[in-house]
Amino acid sequence: MATKGYQSYRGRGGLLRGLAAAVLILILLGACAFMLALRYVTYTDDGGMRLDLPFLEQGIELNLPVLFRPASQPDPQEPAVGDGEADLNLVVESAGGEDPAVEPAPVPEPEAAERRLISLGQLPETSEALAEQVRAAGASGFVWTARGRNGGVNYASGEATEKALPAGGVAMESVKALLEGAGDVYAVARMGCFHDNYYAFANMKEAAICQRNGYVWYSGTSDHWLEPDKAEARRYVIALAVECAKMGFDEVLLDDVSYPVSGKLQKIDYSGNTQGKTEALTQFLTELRQALEPYGTRVSLVLDEALLLAGSGADSGQSLTAFAPLMDAVYAVSADPAAVRLQLAAAAGESPVPALVPVVAAPQAEGDWCLAG
Repeated sequence: MATKGYQSYRGRGGLLRGLAAAVLILILLGACAFMLALRYVTYTDDGGMRLDLPFLEQGIELNLPVLFRPASQPDPQEPAVGDGEADLNLVVESAGGEDPAVEPAPVPEPEAAERRLISLGQLPETSEALAEQVRAAGASGFVWTARGRNGGVNYASGEATEKALPAGGVAMESVKALLEGAGDVYAVARMGCFHDNYYAFANMKEAAICQRNGYVWYSGTSDHWLEPDKAEARRYVIALAVECAKMGFDEVLLDDVSYPVSGKLQKIDYSGNTQGKTEALTQFLTELRQALEPYGTRVSLVLDEALLLAGSGADSGQSLTAFAPLMDAVYAVSADPAAVRLQLAAAAGESPVPALVPVVAAPQAEGDWCLAG
């Protein structure tokens, strides 16, 4: 007998269990349907999905966000690995190899700079090997450091001091035979000029930049420089360039046609100079061209873009107006070749405009340049 005021409680557990069982059945049915549908899903070219049911004539496009993609289906927005990639060839583009979409400034060039030059750390032993190495690189010539920027000479020069000849250097006759046998391979001898640690030290009074006490001046890195105002300094550098011309090089590429611009410059004694820095450098280039004229050897300079855009340098003595009529080409790392060409044209005046050779690969080491001319 139930207590008065109370009835037995049956609860809602039965109803909840029924709902849970129904939901479970629906989930199982949905999973089975999904597994069955996967047999008829195909992937379109644009990465979407298409449901091709056997009882329908046309498939159903599934405009769903792509959350996964089969491994065999690449993303159409991402190129396959390697697409658009090219091997990095450290070869400078010629003046005519710029982006065709960019209109070049209307500045006349003295000649089409179509040669492509590679850098050689050392010369091959045979003419055949030299020609093959140049052809294999897709070039028409090469640059070889005949004299480094510290004054060391890499061939058996008859002018250089013994200390400037590491291991004696390659014989001049061997270089001449090598170039003669290489056919139309264009050969450029790169030479340091007035930055010199050997001849300047051995010939302080006659050829070096000196201090007020008469001793050779040295930079913050203990380097020495030749004095362009001294006739012996000019004679020595020109004699080395003539040796390169006699070996058969088509062009001499000069570094450091300048005075020093760093170090304790206040210690330098210029009181005995007979002319200014720019005049001395101009005299050197004039004498160099006269000495190389019988050999038909071109004269080119490596110059800094800042100097090319500014036009001159107070400490260096470099002047674009003075140099332009005396050089055939300028080699420079340039972010704005068009502006540099305008400067060259203005500096040349009525003289032929020197070609600008853009250098797009900085040197990795001494003698490891890649250039085009």
